[in-house]
Amino acid sequence: MEQRQFGPSKREVAVIGQGTWYIEDGNRKRVIAALQRGLDLGATHIDTAEMYGSGAAEEIVGEAIAGRRNEVFLVSKVLPRQRQPPGNHCGL
Repeated sequence: MEQRQFGPSKREVAVIGQGTWYIEDGNRKRVIAALQRGLDLGATHIDTAEMYGSGAAEEIVGEAIAGRRNEVFLVSKVLPRQRQPPGNHCGL
């Protein structure tokens, strides 16, 4: 899988990612297996959001990447009302 540097982070990220919008509508075991197969094939960039299935997509992704978190470049968008003001990084 081709990778490119992600912005100034210098982290190499797979150019093809796995999206998770409406993933909660599928058969949970098959969806998890598909995400894991994607990881096996090098699609280590996973995109999700708290609004996808009211958090269900993030839970499914969590199951799929359990024990493999260090392999994944995980992107999760937050709703505007959840955003922290600049300078407040929650310890990050």
